[in-house]
Amino acid sequence: MEKRLDSYSENTLSFADQRDGHGILIITLSGRILWTDSRAADLCRQMRVMTEEQEGTLPQAVIKIAKEIGELLEFRNHPKDWEAFNVKRVLKGREGHIFVTAIGLPAGVGHDTEGTVFFTLAVISLRKSARRLKEFQLTPREVTAVGLLMMGLTNQEIAQAMNVTEQTAKEHIKHIMEKTSTTTRTGIVMAIAGPAENVIPR
Repeated sequence: MEKRLDSYSENTLSFADQRDGHGILIITLSGRILWTDSRAADLCRQMRVMTEEQEGTLPQAVIKIAKEIGELLEFRNHPKDWEAFNVKRVLKGREGHIFVTAIGLPAGVGHDTEGTVFFTLAVISLRKSARRLKEFQLTPREVTAVGLLMMGLTNQEIAQAMNVTEQTAKEHIKHIMEKTSTTTRTGIVMAIAGPAENVIPR
């Protein structure tokens, strides 16, 4: 069952209209749900199950992102800055890893309300992953490292699974970042398995 958004935030709904196929969630900076669709609600339940959270509707990881966005909004409160604090995370869900993208939306001028956070949530597509692994020309060892990374393993755990030193695992990750034009572990996963708009042409 969908919850409707507060009427003052009609502009926020235009973001949702452009992101068909993703779960959509809009909350206040304090974590109050303003609007959600059934897909986002289901993915939030999955994340809560994976982390064995017993209370609340929103996963703690989502609330943490909202707080992080809130801190950023203290310094950037103009609409032109929205993309400057676009936060992305990869979280665990029952169906697989979930891309969570959040954009902070300042309260409108003249509104006695707090800012909001617009989330899109989508499960990683393994079909896209296989195609992009070829496009990025990763070595077999790098492909193995990516698979372990997408499972949420640390560098140390990746090293143990591959039977290499942690330094070697770090080198694999470094080379993968270079080939995918990314700078973070989350960036690697986004480039390989995320929406097309997150892929930087080589």
